[in-house]
Amino acid sequence: MNIDIEVPEGLNPSLTALGWLVGRWEGTGNGTDHEGNAFEFEQRIEFSHNGGDYLFYASQTFEIGADGAESVPSGMEAGFWRPQPDASLEVVLTSADGWTEVLVGKIAVTRIDLVTDAVVRTSSATVSHSAGQRLYGKVEGDLMYALDRATTEHELRPHMWARLKRA
Repeated sequence: MNIDIEVPEGLNPSLTALGWLVGRWEGTGNGTDHEGNAFEFEQRIEFSHNGGDYLFYASQTFEIGADGAESVPSGMEAGFWRPQPDASLEVVLTSADGWTEVLVGKIAVTRIDLVTDAVVRTSSATVSHSAGQRLYGKVEGDLMYALDRATTEHELRPHMWARLKRA
């Protein structure tokens, strides 16, 4: 079995299990909003490091216009991915939509499973996000993910999924 794992130069040794994520990823995806409406989006994700024991994460999505080109920004989140010695992972994300989420999970080579531990929302949050689960994986060199979300209006259900290429 040949597992394609990259370890970027200068990466803190405690981040080796997440080294394959480092870099910029771009592509399109699909989703279902909190009202059940289907949508398509363009996305850019970047994982970077500065020598610390965490990865910095930034994701931005854009609506796709009628002409097929990206148009209006539709979402942005940023945060920190903090692997632990036992292959567990703590992720802290903040969304421009007015919520912060703490996720916990496991790293299994090029697969990462996460579930919500806590969510805090502002009074003006655009969505009443209350829980989620995420799956990230490296498939044929691409970053694939699926994100399920629950709100105060509905149970956990598929929200966004995409296959992104390294940029």
